[in-house]
Amino acid sequence: MATMSSNELLAAIRSLPLSERLRIIEQAARDVEEDTPGPPVTAAVGTQSLLGLFSDEPELVDEVCSLAYESRSSAHMRTPE
Repeated sequence: MATMSSNELLAAIRSLPLSERLRIIEQAARDVEEDTPGPPVTAAVGTQSLLGLFSDEPELVDEVCSLAYESRSSAHMRTPE
């Protein structure tokens, strides 16, 4: 089977009825979407809350929060109520 050039392929598609042309274009778009690599798979850290990451160490979370509040007070930053 001979391979068609892109110009020959485009001319063949243009010769089809409109509904068939649209079907081919939609199928080609789906094929391209399926063949396009997605973003790299990364660790699930971005999907977890910060507190969830430290759920096994509640004392550490309390200490970090206390230090943050102290720093805000001493630096004259807004203190949460």
